[in-house]
Amino acid sequence: MELAAGIEVRVVSGGESARLMDFLHEHYYREEPLTLGTDPPQPDAADEAFLLSNIPHGTCLVALLGDRIVGAVVAGPKTADEAAHLFEDAERLKGTKWGRILSILAVAERDANVCARFDVERALHAHALGVDVSMRGRRIGARLMTELAALARRLKYPLLTVDCTSIYSARLVQQLGYELVNTIRYDSHKDSSGQPVIKPPAPHESLQTYALRL
Repeated sequence: MELAAGIEVRVVSGGESARLMDFLHEHYYREEPLTLGTDPPQPDAADEAFLLSNIPHGTCLVALLGDRIVGAVVAGPKTADEAAHLFEDAERLKGTKWGRILSILAVAERDANVCARFDVERALHAHALGVDVSMRGRRIGARLMTELAALARRLKYPLLTVDCTSIYSARLVQQLGYELVNTIRYDSHKDSSGQPVIKPPAPHESLQTYALRL
């Protein structure tokens, strides 16, 4: 695979929220299985606000080619009570697109139980990873995840986790040495009427949680 030359990776600043979200709309949400698997096709404002709320933690990265964003990863801290918060938010937002997405993320967090599993008090969690469609195949995603792990180590996080909603992101973190800790098939996560809550397009069949001890 060709490596992209001249790529700079740095932390997202507080004044870049709009620019980051514009990039994510173009190169993340259009292909993200949870977004595609629930109606309507566009993300909720609450979904966008959640991603942007991670910027102040100093744990979100962009890959730049000159002044152009060609990749981004959004990450933030979590503790052992993360699942409880997600279930509360899913119930509060029940009936909305973001509420339906939170319902499966809450189950994933509860079943992976990473803080107890790895005996840590907190972890850094990658929420979103996007690469410019014209720059795919140049290991930008791998570079971002590698740089994120390095940043997490500097910030004294003992663990880096990610919920891979896509088969492609799962393959990426497998190549980077992450450990699979939980799998939820999309067709097994059903609503009260017995219908799948998330119906993503092929080839995406499951949400897989991975962890990397730092």
